[in-house]
Amino acid sequence: MFFRQAARYGDRDLVHHLVEGAWKTESWTGMRRDVLAVASGLVEAGVKPGDRVILIGENSLGWLWCDFGIQAAGAITVPVYPNSTPEIVAKIIENSGATYAIASDPKLAAKLTLKKIALIDEEVAEWVRHGPTQTNEVASRMARIDPDQLCTIVYTSGTTGDPKGVELAHRNLVDISRAAVKVHPITDSDQSLSWLPYSHVFGRINEIFVGIVYGGQTWISRGPDHLAQELQQVQPTVMCSAPRVYEKMYAAVLARVRDLSSVQRAMFHWSLDVGKQHFHSQSPSAWLQLKHRVADRLVLAGLRRRLTGGRLRFFISGGAALAREIEEFFWSIGVPILNGWGMTETSSGVCSNTLREHRFLTVGKPFPGVEIRIADDGEILVKGPGNMLGYHNNSAATAEMLKDGWIYSGDIGEFDGDGYLKITDRKKSLFKTAGGKYIAPVPLEQGLMRNQLLVRALVIGDGKPYVTALVVPDWEDAKKQGLDAGAVRASIQKTIDEMNAHLGHWETIKYFTMLDHDFTEDAGELSLKLDVKRKAVADHYRDQIDAMYTGKSKDS
Repeated sequence: MFFRQAARYGDRDLVHHLVEGAWKTESWTGMRRDVLAVASGLVEAGVKPGDRVILIGENSLGWLWCDFGIQAAGAITVPVYPNSTPEIVAKIIENSGATYAIASDPKLAAKLTLKKIALIDEEVAEWVRHGPTQTNEVASRMARIDPDQLCTIVYTSGTTGDPKGVELAHRNLVDISRAAVKVHPITDSDQSLSWLPYSHVFGRINEIFVGIVYGGQTWISRGPDHLAQELQQVQPTVMCSAPRVYEKMYAAVLARVRDLSSVQRAMFHWSLDVGKQHFHSQSPSAWLQLKHRVADRLVLAGLRRRLTGGRLRFFISGGAALAREIEEFFWSIGVPILNGWGMTETSSGVCSNTLREHRFLTVGKPFPGVEIRIADDGEILVKGPGNMLGYHNNSAATAEMLKDGWIYSGDIGEFDGDGYLKITDRKKSLFKTAGGKYIAPVPLEQGLMRNQLLVRALVIGDGKPYVTALVVPDWEDAKKQGLDAGAVRASIQKTIDEMNAHLGHWETIKYFTMLDHDFTEDAGELSLKLDVKRKAVADHYRDQIDAMYTGKSKDS
């Protein structure tokens, strides 16, 4: 697919990347040459077809050279998240049977237990300087690649256990990328700002492989801390992200609004309300259209430019639940945000809202060629072109996840009457209180996170007499607002009281504890995808949790 597109687009820009603070460009032809150079270097380094090659590093043009170069050499890319601990990296190397590795720098190379290691800024850069030297051998290897052959092994730890290697074939990546392009109106005139880690399928497939399919341009971001500046510089037309980035953008807007005069605040809220009415209306009246033009001129158009650069056609959101108020805010200002859902085991997304078919609090409808059904216990099952071959060297886990061609996702969900899928919880997240009542914690945590002072919320109650929560306030933001711990606690309690008024008595949150800092990967509290490992957190904060039950009444 890449080489066909490179022949089609030639000298057109493909990838933009920063070098010493200035944006540089790699064309399709240049990328083709450099990928072949890396493949040649791998051949000369002794990498054979079918060998597993570790690729660890931050997002960069060099990372992309290596990924496509490994594939062109007939080998298998094993991407590793750069923040992974040496222990996790060692397990991935052992399970994958990797014989060679490429690292972006010596610090990451030090995590590797392999003897054969190339550095992107040294050996790989030298291969690229020399250019392709093994074109006949590389061409011969590519000609022998079958679409159903293994292309990459992507490791995912989830929130429990050792990392599992998801085997994805060449066909998986191409077919699911084509399916995404069929439902989203993206063309070779689109440009995306890419920041999601390439070591994970969300960024690698949706920002890179999908971009190859539609022939657009990609700008490689320096990371989430630089997005605000880069959105202004790049002015992308599309962008993918996890909800946390959108939540921060929304919080930044609200913080700025707080500093406005009372008249300006009133104008902002009036404009936002008009924008909300306008997009909710199937056929807006002439009066509403007039108000919307005024609101757009006064507030909304300027806000779009500040947040997105002014050319953005839509955001894609995935990887976690997207709160309705965040989704509704962006639609209100004229920036569609399209929520989707997928897994590493399905080659990323398998369904999404689109510009034509959108419904709040859902993840849209299945992509073409994807079947989704709901099991008797509510679990979402998926059969589609992206379904993995299996877990590498783990037949037991494969048998549990993949049955008769269906992926058992572990997510609980339901279809509405119009075929939109709604994710309601994780199957393994459900717990039962001491009173025998089942609790779905994710909706409760989403409700808590509507409080803008929180950066994290975790609901507790497995085997307990009632439900409680651990919450992590944004202490820095609270300080900027002049709020002390007592005021923060009062704000959170107000949110809980509002939630509890609409809950069954067995699922109401009785107590909560504020923590000084967020959970971390280093402490083993977050997975590679930054999902909370509930058991680890429960162990680490056992004393705080016990204090919410010792000598307390569930009627409080």
